[in-house]
Amino acid sequence: MTTAEAACAEDLVEVAGVRIQLRRGGSGAPLLILHSELGVPGWLRAYEQLARHFTVYVPSLPGFGQSARPDWIVSVRDLAAWVTWFVRDLKLSLPLPAIGFSLGGWVAAEIATMNAQVFTKMVLVGAAGLPPAEGHVWDYFIHSHQEALTQAFYDPATAPEYAQYFGRAWRPEDERQAEQNREMAARLLWKPYMRSHTLAALLRGVATPTLVIWGREDAIIPLDACQRYQHAIPGATAKVLERCGHLPEMEQPSAFVKMVLDFLAPGT
Repeated sequence: MTTAEAACAEDLVEVAGVRIQLRRGGSGAPLLILHSELGVPGWLRAYEQLARHFTVYVPSLPGFGQSARPDWIVSVRDLAAWVTWFVRDLKLSLPLPAIGFSLGGWVAAEIATMNAQVFTKMVLVGAAGLPPAEGHVWDYFIHSHQEALTQAFYDPATAPEYAQYFGRAWRPEDERQAEQNREMAARLLWKPYMRSHTLAALLRGVATPTLVIWGREDAIIPLDACQRYQHAIPGATAKVLERCGHLPEMEQPSAFVKMVLDFLAPGT
């Protein structure tokens, strides 16, 4: 177990009618993390750095990790509704800041279109939901999970957490977990693939201060989608990390966390 993992409490808890895997660590005001379609590999360095300033909550969303998969969650909007129940039932102080990665960014954006009282600020990182005007979203479902993980990094060889979580030989339980995550991702994202027909129009009504973060070399969701999010959400700002792919929290954790903390600082 790494020092970072030792600082994280991990439990199976019943929240909002679903038994979920929940990681949490740190102290202070709550910060909600909504993971990507790849799931949560562990208590990341970025989470540990953020936990120096917040109590960080990282649920494995229903259908991912060790969390149960209720039959009724069949769309991103269903998942967004569940997340609002999750923060309510966990009795987190509202409103609270949130960071959403890819699928999680789409979920956060959906919540912000429906209820401005949930988030103080939100950070959307390589968010799915809006199709790029140029280029194409990489197709997860015609490639293996290992290929997807490699594709998500600009340079896997320079990312220590790639080697830690993905670079070793996979055990049978790792394969099973990856396939379970993939099944839930397919349920949520398959048709229409990784996008919403209505989100672009709904984002015009978002009143939540928003930061959009993208890796310039994101080979999963092209950088053009970052610009679409920035232009669609009133007042949103965007930051781009150079030499970075779809997982900046793993590929450039220190630079990523600095961007987030600068944005979340009081008065900004």
